[in-house]
Amino acid sequence: MSKLLRISTATGLLGFVVTMAAALNGAVPTILGLGFVMAALGLFGALVGAAASLRHARQSTH
Repeated sequence: MSKLLRISTATGLLGFVVTMAAALNGAVPTILGLGFVMAALGLFGALVGAAASLRHARQSTH
């Protein structure tokens, strides 16, 4: 697992935890929004990291 993929996964999971905790506690909507943004960035980074890994795997087989 590449470093980008690992960091993105951790960011996304932390974002989900922040979002769930903020929703359960009735926290400020700003914190709820921050959690959603972190989760979205984690998803985007994981997709980019997976695409880079796939490209690297394709190049190594040819």
